[in-house]
Amino acid sequence: PQELLMTYLRYARQFAHPALGKAARNRIREFYLKRKANDHKAASQIPVTPRFLEALIRLSEARARAELRRVVLLSDVEDVIEIVQAGADFTEQLPDDPIRKGKTKANALSDRLRQFMERRVRTGGGREFRDRELREVAGPGVKEEDFDKAIRRLNEQENALLIKGSGNYQYIGGM
Repeated sequence: PQELLMTYLRYARQFAHPALGKAARNRIREFYLKRKANDHKAASQIPVTPRFLEALIRLSEARARAELRRVVLLSDVEDVIEIVQAGADFTEQLPDDPIRKGKTKANALSDRLRQFMERRVRTGGGREFRDRELREVAGPGVKEEDFDKAIRRLNEQENALLIKGSGNYQYIGGM
């Protein structure tokens, strides 16, 4: 069946080039203008731009092409509009909180410390580390709070660092 599907798709791509019918063209225009009139920057809907109009047309043509038709019908456009509206409903349910890009300073620092310890263990330097030594690796501009968070993360979340007390640590993570 996969070969049959691939043959069908190749045939559709090569021979089906549907054109917009009059009813389909009018429905796309109506939907686009309605959405454009209701478009608000604060709304969480897909922005209404000329690109949105082009997408409606391409999706409607693809729907007709899937059925090897020469003309895009009103039903094709209605199916596409239903999909677009369902997607808009879905995006309204997504949280509005900004998504953090990149790592926090503490997480980046814990990665840097782990890499330093792994490198030293690999080169035969031992698994024991002093607080002063790790702070030097962290650098002079690192806040005390970020350093402590990084150490806690390596200890509690990653189980890569054993805190032995009085500023001594043992690296127990893998390499």
